Amino acid sequence: MTQAALSLLWTLLALLPSPHLQESLKALLLLLLHGHGKARPQHSQVKSPSALSRFLNRYPWPTRALIRLARKEAEKALDRARKKRPQAPSPGGPGPSHSGEAGPFPGPAPLLFHGKWGLHLVVLYLVYGDLRIPWAYRLWRGKGEKALSRLALSLLASLPPWMRRAFRIRVAADAAFGTTRFLFGVKRLGFEAVVGMRRDRRLRGGGGLGDLRRQGSRVYLWGLSFPVWVAWYRYPLPQGGWEWRYVVATFPATPRTALTWGKRRFAIEHFFRAAKSEFSLGQFGQRTALGVHRFLVLSLLAYLLAHWVGMEGEGSWREARERAARVLLPELVVQVALRELYALGLWPPGGGGEGLCGICGRCKF
Repeated sequence: MTQAALSLLWTLLALLPSPHLQESLKALLLLLLHGHGKARPQHSQVKSPSALSRFLNRYPWPTRALIRLARKEAEKALDRARKKRPQAPSPGGPGPSHSGEAGPFPGPAPLLFHGKWGLHLVVLYLVYGDLRIPWAYRLWRGKGEKALSRLALSLLASLPPWMRRAFRIRVAADAAFGTTRFLFGVKRLGFEAVVGMRRDRRLRGGGGLGDLRRQGSRVYLWGLSFPVWVAWYRYPLPQGGWEWRYVVATFPATPRTALTWGKRRFAIEHFFRAAKSEFSLGQFGQRTALGVHRFLVLSLLAYLLAHWVGMEGEGSWREARERAARVLLPELVVQVALRELYALGLWPPGGGGEGLCGICGRCKF
């Protein structure tokens, strides 16, 4: 997958119309890979904050074309993985999360969550074997706008036709998507779903899910025209103790199958945790809708590149980030290292004099 990551980076760089924009893209990717989850343009060591801000907010480069090329490479990776293990289903997991802090900017207004201003993203996250791909996202604009379930359905509908034919797709989502509209929409798209559900969800014959006594029960939810299969498990609470959590499957599923797939929805929780803590998804800090969109796209791109490079080794996301930076952007890694050595008085050897670095040819001392 390292070669696929290199191919994707080279393709994206060729898309940009000038060397200056190419250098800015590489600088931002390095910043996201080295930013320890707190990357902002002012933290860059190879480009000025103003240059990176103009790259995100002003310069005309084809953001949509960049997204299309990244998806095309991701499709190739999925197809290669499918040929290696054609019997495995491919789950897509839409899930909600809020991320980031921002000042006011035109377009999507930031929402207040737990005393902090941020954005609420709905992300379609594809999982196939060891492969992880953040495919697309939508922005929830708050109460009175499109519901989360409608945004998630629009993301699922955006999957290309070949993917629907090649894979048996199962959607894993949490209780925020346990609505009649979402379950019916997934069924209409021809997908299977395993979704978290509130224990007080009403049944057609009366009572609620919490009244069931047999795992794997086939029931009809209130307002739903087709049956679902129910399972539940004990979930440990952070403050201590536990509670029952319920999942429903839209296909005939044993309790073990329903619970196995229900727990796989936590993959998207792990994704959000890694994207925010390692790839600065929550640190966009831009004041225009275009700048926010571009920063989010590049953050997800950095996640994808680090994942592809990291698949060939073992270790944490931090090690995957550092490995990806060394493999994909070696000249910038050298440039940053030499600047650090120069600041410590260890470079150039012997000290004194100014000149160009003999390695990258650009660093001035």
